Amino acid sequence: MDDLLLQNPWWVNRKNIEDDVKIKRLKNRRFIYEPRLFGPSDLNRDAVYTLRGARQVGKTTLVKLIIRDLLSKEVPPRNIFYYSMDLVKDDKELFDIFMTWYRTADDDRGRKYILFDEATYVKDWEKAVKHIVDTLGLEDKTFILTGSSAIDLRKGSERLPGRRGVSNPDRLLLPLSFKEFCRLTGLDIGLEDEGSIEPGDISKSLSELKIFHNELDLHLDKYLICGGFLESINSFFDKGSIDDEIFERYASVIFTEIEKAKKSRNKSKDIFSSILDSLGSRISWNRLAKKSGGISTNTLIDYVYTFSDSFTLHYLEHLDLNKMSGSTGKEKKLYFFDPFYYHVISRIIGQPYIKIGKSSIIEGLIGAHLIRNFESGIYQGFSNIDRTFYWKSSKGKEVDFVLARSSNELLPVEVKYQNMINPIDYVPIKNTFKKGVVVSKNTFDASGDIVTLPASSFLYILG
Repeated sequence: MDDLLLQNPWWVNRKNIEDDVKIKRLKNRRFIYEPRLFGPSDLNRDAVYTLRGARQVGKTTLVKLIIRDLLSKEVPPRNIFYYSMDLVKDDKELFDIFMTWYRTADDDRGRKYILFDEATYVKDWEKAVKHIVDTLGLEDKTFILTGSSAIDLRKGSERLPGRRGVSNPDRLLLPLSFKEFCRLTGLDIGLEDEGSIEPGDISKSLSELKIFHNELDLHLDKYLICGGFLESINSFFDKGSIDDEIFERYASVIFTEIEKAKKSRNKSKDIFSSILDSLGSRISWNRLAKKSGGISTNTLIDYVYTFSDSFTLHYLEHLDLNKMSGSTGKEKKLYFFDPFYYHVISRIIGQPYIKIGKSSIIEGLIGAHLIRNFESGIYQGFSNIDRTFYWKSSKGKEVDFVLARSSNELLPVEVKYQNMINPIDYVPIKNTFKKGVVVSKNTFDASGDIVTLPASSFLYILG
């Protein structure tokens, strides 16, 4: 019981939530971001939700903010049960911990809130949840289970058929997008048709984007350093640089997920190095395996899936225009999802960040923003991308990204982060797709079916 009280100090006094380490840390931050992934109606439903996302992205902080909000609404303190699963051995121990709390809850008639943090650390966690629901029912109970491994949460959730309570119960917390970063740090532009990347809609926002072009570029330069993680953002804006401790912590959590999946640190470093060396280029699994120390192709794929399902990197397949799906046997393109990861990974492998081309990172950032905006299944991990591809013709002409929003609706996006855009740069889009977007460094042009605008403007439009 002492351990339960230690993790749930509001049982003694609801004001004790203010002394929680995550809540106290917010008070000293220059920038605070509170994502709205769970609305009041969500928290009043009989449901088993999952909250997924990379480690250190803010899942625990979000859970503590939810608890603080519930306490402010006069929910009986003992009806809110939080438990961190780091040291819980198995489903039996988890069920016993739950029952120890459940027998002490203040109000038998009130809704109970059960928040299991890092549930994927517990072997067979879903068995405990299934037993709870089967034994006590889901009525007047709202579960939120967090985890950093999409594959572990996915497999566990799939073993709870008919016991989730609601449709679409899974949530994904990602690092801040470029627009979220801009708004957080003081740049908020009102645009028409925000979120739409149709050439006609983009043209409506062009005049406003031109006015703020320099400011958007300055913010993009900062975003390329901080990424979307609040720890790195606050450190950079407070001190002009990011603390070494933050780099070390993020490197540590990347390896924590790797080792949790029973993968080798050294093999991971070799693979990370090969990915950085091949950034934005087409490469086969076989070739990437050879570059990564001659490991087997199956081992390489297994590692890439692990990195993808812990929300660290993403990869794109070639689009087969006849089948309107990915060509699994063709070359891939790999990128890290957030700009800050490039800094962390370059330190892990001992390669200076300066050697990583800015244009390649911008390209990956465009892809990440397309994915976060238009992929519906990425809460299951970044190995579940089925709308965003690259395309290459039989003659070798390539388009960096093709968004397949339906069987007959394709939007190509070509990244040309360079000072001058040449007529030839439009040819692959014009000949095959007729319309699309070219992402430039400084050029604006909305005079035809192919819109050109700078990377910072395009990223802001994406949201």
